[in-house]
Amino acid sequence: MNLTTNKKIFVAWAPYSRRSQSLAIELGMDLHLIHYLKFQRPAYASLKYVLQAVSTLVLLLKERPAIVFVQDPPIFASLVVYLYTVLTFGQARFVVDAHTGALLHPWWKPFRGLQKFIYRRALTIITTNRMLTECVRSWGADSMALAGPPIHIPPGEAMSLSEAFNLVLVNTFSPDEPLSVALEAVAGSPDVHLYVTGDVGKAPACLLEAAPANVTFTGFLSDDDYLRLLRGADAIMVLTDDDFTLQLGGMEAVAVGKPIITSALSFLREYFNHGTVHVPNTPDGIREGIVELQKDITRLSAGILRLRRVHQEEWITNSQQLRELVAVGKAK
Repeated sequence: MNLTTNKKIFVAWAPYSRRSQSLAIELGMDLHLIHYLKFQRPAYASLKYVLQAVSTLVLLLKERPAIVFVQDPPIFASLVVYLYTVLTFGQARFVVDAHTGALLHPWWKPFRGLQKFIYRRALTIITTNRMLTECVRSWGADSMALAGPPIHIPPGEAMSLSEAFNLVLVNTFSPDEPLSVALEAVAGSPDVHLYVTGDVGKAPACLLEAAPANVTFTGFLSDDDYLRLLRGADAIMVLTDDDFTLQLGGMEAVAVGKPIITSALSFLREYFNHGTVHVPNTPDGIREGIVELQKDITRLSAGILRLRRVHQEEWITNSQQLRELVAVGKAK
């Protein structure tokens, strides 16, 4: 099979992926978001994966790229990309962008053998932090840690919100997100209005019904409306119980220049080290963090802009190794 010389593409089995989009832009690739049926609904998984696998293989055979970047999860997207490289008799190579969930979420643990098999055959595996990179290397695969690239969100229209202090909680109703704790934290604080993002179809009805009056569930928003919401916020909150999770919502907050409240976990303290209030995932801890944020909003806003510059400088330095690896097209 004759490959298209120097052609690189990025494949993600998702209706949206801001990290993949940013990586594709930074590395000069076309991003292909391949997705059918509803997102993150296990009941549809078998059918949607078959449809996405066929579409991905058709795309790759048509485009014949020399390098393919692929987002994991799901590992089955990486499997299809690996099969494409086999069909090229090893001429094409692939890079896996492994999100934290691919390595830490229990859902993917039964597929660990397949994951290790594929990872060992990749050009390299990109992870978001050193701990995950060391884990992948222990499997005998090449890996590098790249938290970036920084997300680029252009200036634009801001959504008109309440007269109170407007705090957006970037939320997906995932088990690692202490949403009920955050709702309890803002109860009885009429000077704060909390906007909770995410598809409410995934939320327990009792949680929605018991929410305080100063909480608005936005439902699933279009990308344009979601960005308008972030721009209209005074600050952005992203919480997790899982350490070593790189929070896309936090990176989006940096991109729009909004101070952050996030969980007091080691990796988050290290990565979001300016313009951020780190809180324990308790009602009192979050409540106190919000008060601190309100009192110190000017300094924290300046800190976020400083953090944005730092992340951009770090990306320029740290991404050079990946650029050189892809240019050479062979493992280190």
